[in-house]
Amino acid sequence: MNRIVAFGNPLLDTIVLMKDNTLLKKYNLKSDGQKEIAQNEMKSLMEDIKSYGKTMSAGGCAQNTLKVIQWLLRKQFSTTIFGAVGDDNEGQMLQDILKRDGVETNYVRQVNYPTGVTVALVNGTNRSLVACLGAAEVLSLADLTSNPDIMRQAENADLIYMEGFFLTKRTEVAHFVLNYCNSHNKKFAFNLSGEYMCKEEPEILKYFTERSDIIFGNKKEFEALCSIMKQRNVKDLLIYLSKSGKIVAMTNGANPVVCVGDGGKSYDKVIVPAMKDTEIVDTTGAGDSFVAGFLVGHLLKRSLVNCCELGCYAAQEIIKRRGCVVPEHPPNVLL
Repeated sequence: MNRIVAFGNPLLDTIVLMKDNTLLKKYNLKSDGQKEIAQNEMKSLMEDIKSYGKTMSAGGCAQNTLKVIQWLLRKQFSTTIFGAVGDDNEGQMLQDILKRDGVETNYVRQVNYPTGVTVALVNGTNRSLVACLGAAEVLSLADLTSNPDIMRQAENADLIYMEGFFLTKRTEVAHFVLNYCNSHNKKFAFNLSGEYMCKEEPEILKYFTERSDIIFGNKKEFEALCSIMKQRNVKDLLIYLSKSGKIVAMTNGANPVVCVGDGGKSYDKVIVPAMKDTEIVDTTGAGDSFVAGFLVGHLLKRSLVNCCELGCYAAQEIIKRRGCVVPEHPPNVLL
């Protein structure tokens, strides 16, 4: 059985259906963007959405990826999420939801902080993601190294995955995990996660990009990464990264996925299957689900093209429903 250990922000998601952009204007949000806000702002936002239609689910990039992996493989992988939650009902709710999805949780409970939450403000096919990380950001190196279970799970993992958002305020922990993987010949997969991360943490992003084995991101994120890596354009950047032995997968909405590997010799453009607008319910979790499909293909030693195809399949299944919620029906792919 393959084992994946992931490091990320354990969050409780609230998906809100909007009819206009009133809330976006009030909180200075982009219609298809993502932003972290302070706890007082989140409290105000939660008051504003009381009258809106909404649903709740377990969220956070890494958690989304793990639960979609388990859906694709009918819970035949071993997947563990490591992170911090509050000692509250929301933290327990996350643990219970993920257990049903086949994801093991290894949470550090922070007594003085609330469990992190996100709000996805959805208007048609666009969604603005707002996060208040709370306890998720309060994680020390001691929390990791003194946890014998997570160290054992990391040692036995076939691959370790980290979302870019985990770098925020946990740089020491993130560096330890990356350096552990590099020194123990452990595969490390990394998601750029957000365009703003490239702007706010350029040196850290450069460090992780140079030392990761697999790198995920969308076109806007790789465009932002170009200046950090001193590359003229995205194509040059992807080839440059691949020549150092990395696998790089770049999504671009409904446009072809670009995947580069094999030391720069392989540069594939994979067509994303067409979808009707009426099939798209909510794009929340699309990127996380693509990563899930790709990693499943990678660990099953499939071609890079097939990895991308599995990623597209997973993403399109998830965006047919509200929130990053795994379907009740089994996956319609042969693995």
